[in-house]
Amino acid sequence: MPFIKQLDLLKAVKKPEWHPDGVIEGNRRKIVTLLELGAKDFRTPEMVKRLKEYWEPNKDDILYVINLEGIDVMTPSATKILVESASDLASEYKIPIIFTNVREMVIESLERESSRCNPPKILWIMNERGEAHLVGQVPNKVQELLNLLEKKGAASASQIAAQEDGETSKKAVGNLSVYLQKLFNAGLVGREKVTALDRDDAERGWTYIYKTAPTIQRNSSPKSYIRKP
Repeated sequence: MPFIKQLDLLKAVKKPEWHPDGVIEGNRRKIVTLLELGAKDFRTPEMVKRLKEYWEPNKDDILYVINLEGIDVMTPSATKILVESASDLASEYKIPIIFTNVREMVIESLERESSRCNPPKILWIMNERGEAHLVGQVPNKVQELLNLLEKKGAASASQIAAQEDGETSKKAVGNLSVYLQKLFNAGLVGREKVTALDRDDAERGWTYIYKTAPTIQRNSSPKSYIRKP
């Protein structure tokens, strides 16, 4: 069974083994500020280690969710660590990561720090209304391709080529396959290998069907979620 694993960041950081002193909650306005994700020597490698320990990545995982519910503000240093660690983990395991329940000021922080990274990072986020989009410096071709995937829900390179240009030549399909492979390697899309028995557009062989992180989340059963205490 494919699994989606979720981390509630605010609850996790408040635990003694994380960094409870990094969270400040105002009395009047109930503003939560995530100051740091650890001690002074806590950096991206430490956060990657924590996420690996928490999620225990394996071959059945199809999506990682970082729930930012309850977080109103994040400092640049905390945001930078979060952006870098999520991107590193997604590319290492080729599993998409999406940030959910992201409030407006946190969206701005993620956008700013994603663009400042070298090289710039691209991340999936979903706001409190359930609207998903990308943050970071997103090339036009990447944005167009992901928009098509989002609209279609799931598609192979040949299906996208037919929808985009009406052309399914080997060259057109090959070019799209290269782009999709790069998106997969960056952890921006998931994919599933399917054979001719599972498809109605081919007589033989196999292909990859790609899905964006938001699509995977929307179409997944609650039973596929694993939430550790």
